[in-house]
Amino acid sequence: LFKFADKYRGSYKDSCPFYCSFSGYQDELLWSAAWLYKASRDEKYLNYVLSNQGWSQAVSEFSWDNKFAGAQALLAKEFYGGKKDLSKYKTDVESFICALMPGSSSLQIQTTAGGLLYIRDSSNLQYVTSSCMVLSVYSKTLMTSNIDGIQCGSAHFSASQIKSFVKSQVNYILGNNPMKMSYMVGFGSKYPMQLHHRGSSIPSIHSHPSRVGCNDGYSSYYSSNNPNPNQHVGAIVGGPDSSDHFNDQRSDYSHSEPTTYINAAFVGAVAALLDVTKQEPLQLLQINTTINMVDYM
Repeated sequence: LFKFADKYRGSYKDSCPFYCSFSGYQDELLWSAAWLYKASRDEKYLNYVLSNQGWSQAVSEFSWDNKFAGAQALLAKEFYGGKKDLSKYKTDVESFICALMPGSSSLQIQTTAGGLLYIRDSSNLQYVTSSCMVLSVYSKTLMTSNIDGIQCGSAHFSASQIKSFVKSQVNYILGNNPMKMSYMVGFGSKYPMQLHHRGSSIPSIHSHPSRVGCNDGYSSYYSSNNPNPNQHVGAIVGGPDSSDHFNDQRSDYSHSEPTTYINAAFVGAVAALLDVTKQEPLQLLQINTTINMVDYM
């Protein structure tokens, strides 16, 4: 697949109908080469990212479209492992972190009054969870490399400060926010009830054994004011608006739609916060608890 993509370079946005790529193809090639090198230690992949360092950009988001920050975090770890020719990736991932950390001299992304990173209105939590995963990875890289932190202009951030910021974002998602609600379905005592999700908004075959047609699913259930009959337990929705407000309404897909790219990155961020050396009780993460916020540290 990597050989095919590298040979036939082109942007998906030229012909895509949906989920178009606006970051180009270079980030995907660097991202895949970085992972292939990590998995195989084959020097040809290392040479690939070395010869294409010019593609790397300083960015302020990590997403399904723009993967530069992820590749940079992976390759910065190799830099600290002795491959000093990869310094461009280290510089760029630190620029990413400086763009997010409150108090940074080069801050680009603001936080809401309640403390949530706010990149854009459409499904904002996807950017929060993915950013937290990169911050967590780099914080660990700094600690294992015995580096005291990064410099963002006049501001200095230690690895523990970066990790603490990640923790604040995770806790916001799980309930420590102005709405006093968890944005993960089934977690805590208050969470979204009207997900923008067809399977969740239509009754189970056990309670509604007769057939529900495609059009019926929209006409009969989409506009209902009732909670979804099928709880999509564990799903994280798009989240609140820039004023920390969440309108729990099925039709508001920008805020009430759950996605795999929100949950997948959230798992990475939470895993990084769990200190297994302390043998912390994993039951804190169980669904349907009355806990509004989990203290992972």
